[in-house]
Amino acid sequence: MAESNPGRKPHSAEYFGDYRDFWWNRDFLELMATRLNLGAVRTVLDAGCGVGHWGQVLAPFIATDACITGVDREEIWISRASERAKQSGLAQQYRYQVGDVTALSFPDNTFDLVTCQTVLIHLRDPGLGLREMLRVLKPGGTLLVAEPNNLANHAMFSSLSDRRPVEEMIQRLAFGLLVERGKQALGLGFNSVGDLIPGYLAELGARNVKVYLSDKAVPLFPPYAGREQEANIDLMREWASRRFIGWEQEEVSGYFLAGGGQEKDFDVSFDLFVNDLEEAVADIDKGTYHAAGGTVMYLIAAGKN
Repeated sequence: MAESNPGRKPHSAEYFGDYRDFWWNRDFLELMATRLNLGAVRTVLDAGCGVGHWGQVLAPFIATDACITGVDREEIWISRASERAKQSGLAQQYRYQVGDVTALSFPDNTFDLVTCQTVLIHLRDPGLGLREMLRVLKPGGTLLVAEPNNLANHAMFSSLSDRRPVEEMIQRLAFGLLVERGKQALGLGFNSVGDLIPGYLAELGARNVKVYLSDKAVPLFPPYAGREQEANIDLMREWASRRFIGWEQEEVSGYFLAGGGQEKDFDVSFDLFVNDLEEAVADIDKGTYHAAGGTVMYLIAAGKN
């Protein structure tokens, strides 16, 4: 159920902007829908639905008489997901309710399709979430999980980093790894858990596990045309103005120290990431910044007997 703590932000509050609408290529999803026969499903659970992006992205590939249920622990996201469905003409097909991915309120063998996107990265025990999703999945149905390796982003090059000294590249990678390890040590999830999901599913006895890699990148290059690049640049500008690198500075510091980092090293490393963001925005303003924007997002399918 939703946590009762009025002083905290709801989960993922920084990650539901317009840029999220561009996370997938439609033709890739069409291919996946064909491979997985999504047109045949009639009951769908969008676990940890947030404001409904993922479940609603799948709408064109699911039968119009299918019923999609979204659950999330945050009442605010349930309200916004319902409003987004209404605005998109999906209100008759989609319904949302407060719920906990690790303790779903549905009976065994309820849904033809159970799916989630970037949910397991937030769980202390992703295996528990997977176990629950498999429990409510019908025999012969499909579990479809979209989860990333976010650490890989630190090894991608841009026009700013292509000639960066090896030592500086290693420093950024080490900082990112310490932050991810610290978040994991604090029981707040592992941001690169996508690499481990197939093995977890095998341990849980899932059958016919298949792993795909999204073909979607996040390119930026002059003249920065189109709504996708505009949305991503808007996000970069906002984060640079706030010195925000995925989490607020105090939160990043907590993860860094919990992951084994030394307090004396934190400010220098944090400033490196902030400076990278500020320099990227400055180069965008000059029309010189470019990057292919490679990402690692897995789409993992499985079933049960």
